[in-house]
Formats: sequence, C-alpha cells, structure tokens
Amino acid sequence: MTIKEQVLLLLENHRGEFFSGQEIAQQLSVTRAGVWKAVKGLQKEGYAIEAVNNKGYVLQKAPDVLSAAFIEKELAQEGIFLPIYVEKLVDSTNNVLKQYAAEGEKRDLVLLAEEQSGGRGRRGRSFYSPEGSGLYLSLLLHPEAEPEEGAMLTTLTAAAAAKGVEEILGEEVQIKWVNDVWLRGKKISGILTEGSSSMEEGKLEYVIVGIGINIYEPEDGFPEEIRDVAGAVFTDSIPRENLRNRLTVAFLKHFMAYYQVFPARNYLEEYRRRSFVIGKKVRIITPGKSGRTQMGVEGTDREHALVLGISDECYLHVRYEDGTEELLSSGEISIRPE
Repeated sequence: MTIKEQVLLLLENHRGEFFSGQEIAQQLSVTRAGVWKAVKGLQKEGYAIEAVNNKGYVLQKAPDVLSAAFIEKELAQEGIFLPIYVEKLVDSTNNVLKQYAAEGEKRDLVLLAEEQSGGRGRRGRSFYSPEGSGLYLSLLLHPEAEPEEGAMLTTLTAAAAAKGVEEILGEEVQIKWVNDVWLRGKKISGILTEGSSSMEEGKLEYVIVGIGINIYEPEDGFPEEIRDVAGAVFTDSIPRENLRNRLTVAFLKHFMAYYQVFPARNYLEEYRRRSFVIGKKVRIITPGKSGRTQMGVEGTDREHALVLGISDECYLHVRYEDGTEELLSSGEISIRPE
C-alpha cells in the first residue's frame, strides 16, 4: 500500500478528526515530507482535505474516485481478502486479466478501471464505458469446477450485482434472463464471462468474470443506439461521494459469499426471485442452443412463448403457442406487450 493510500485510509477512518503531519508520520512510520506529498496528491485528485495551522489535516469530503485501499479495507472487515487493482484507462478489464492469466497469475484478484476504450459485452457487442460514470470490474478466478459449471458464474454475478445495488440504493433491482440487471425498467448492467479449461484434466484453468454497471448517466447522455434501454443506478440529485467504492464493496461481498461455496447454487433462488420474465409472454429474438423439451421437440423455429420458469441450470423454461415446451440454454428475449 502506498503512503498516499495509507494517509487516505487513516483520514477516511477518522472523518472529521484532525491529525497533525507528525501524528500521521508516526502512526504510518513514514516521514512528514512523505505525508505532505501524499496529502497534496490526494487534494489534486479531488479529496477535500483541509489543512489548519496548529490542528493538522482533516478529510471533509471524499470524491467518487476508485480506491483499491478503501475497497480492500472494507472487504477485510467482512473477512474477504482479495488483491484489488485500479487502472485509469484500459481497453477492457477482461482483456487485461487474460494477459495476467497468460503470464501465469494463480491468485484470485479484482481489476477495476475508471474508463475502458474497448469495453465488451455478449455476442461481440461493445459496452459503453466513459470515464467516471460507471463501474467497470473484472475478477480473475480459479474455481475447482467442471467447465460446464463455469457458465453458472454469470448467474451468480447477476444475483450478487442486483443484491449489491439494492443494498446501496434501497430500490428494488431485477434481472432479465440471461444476465442483464435492470432498475426502473432499464438495463443498468451487463456481464461477460470468459475462461479456459484443460482438456486433459477436464477442469477449468481460470475464469474471468467481467461486469459493467452504469452508476451515473454520462454527461452527454447514453449513445443513441442504447438510449432507450440503458439506465443508471443514481440520479444527478445524489451527492457523488464515494458511491462507486461502496457499491464495489457491496457487490464483491455478495459475490464472494456465493463464490466461496461454488459450485453450490445457493444464489439460484435469489436469481429466480428477481426475474421479471417468469409468467410473461416473450418474443425469442435469438434462440441460441435448445435444451431438451418435455415433448422431445426442438422449438428453435418458434418466436413467441410463455415463460414457465428457470431451471437449476439457469435454462429458460418456455411453452410455445402450439403447446410444446423447451429449455433454452442461451439467447435473447423481449417482453411482448399485453
């Protein structure tokens, strides 16, 4: 942890209290010059640290800047110890962690970015990732699981994200099959899970779970092609103080609670409970792979169906208008207007 991160944690943990440069230096076993340089750096980043003669330094307000030190400290209090890395700009957090894995990284870790120049979503789509308005996060994981279980991490992530956002925001958050998190009728998050498996051992070598969450609406609004469907967690009326760090902690706390017992599916009922497509008539846009139907008939040429439920494998159980039923393992759907 850098001196700047140590100074920030000390002031953050004692918000509103004054500490002299000498007191900080003694507590952190650093020089007063190091403390002064750290404070100046934090002020430049937007932290409202006031310096008062004969009293010292005090943190009045924390900006919404991603802080690895803050996230690690908060997670440690929950008994979760994960290395957290923050980058200013990357092409894609998933891509960076792929490189980590290629270089032999064996730890589970988390990478966040303030901005992505090439954020990616499912089916080759891009994920709009402007600076400072979202949470762009990927986890590098090494689960003891079969390759087919890796896909369930997407379901796990959606459930954890919905719980985390609801915990911080206090509003109901829902999930649209397969992995989109929705709030107030709009999509606020997307998830992309990638991995590598050993053909010889039949086990996963690693999995990278990437998630993007729209925290605020971008200054110039969302691009026209996603404007009708994209939403944000917080409105402009909410003070932007440390919200992204707090949301990161909430998400990772719920994610790790599920992941620590993976591949047990203790997240599945949470996922089902938040699904807003069960019992609805839907249009199947891209059917993907068909599961086994109760009638033994594949329905990939059918377009409209009633959603009956979600299976233990997170397949969508649908009934077509001719009465046949099917389990869809992937694809996209839209809600049909009544």
